[in-house]
Amino acid sequence: MKDLPLAEQGFTVRPTVRRFICESTDCPRRTFAEPFSGLAAPYARFTTRLNRALERVGLALAGRAGVRLPGHRGFGAGRMTLLRRVMALPDPQLSTRRCWAWTTSPSVAV
Repeated sequence: MKDLPLAEQGFTVRPTVRRFICESTDCPRRTFAEPFSGLAAPYARFTTRLNRALERVGLALAGRAGVRLPGHRGFGAGRMTLLRRVMALPDPQLSTRRCWAWTTSPSVAV
């Protein structure tokens, strides 16, 4: 997994996963692996820290400018990677309140 650079040097994390075998015959899963919930999501190629950094860059810049900034910082990613990170974010919670102009102006019909 790729991670944020350390001392301006990019690096890759290669965790070793321990596997456990369930000896019970009625168990639906026979093997179990250690979770890395704090480090990365299952089957992820980037760590959680790098994902969050790419999300912030994608929200701020996106496109070609978004690709150049992480490249200068040492954790480059393609523009489609940035866009996928932004599209994977949950939608912002919209307020049920109406626009300020609609609530204060008596002449505007809603």
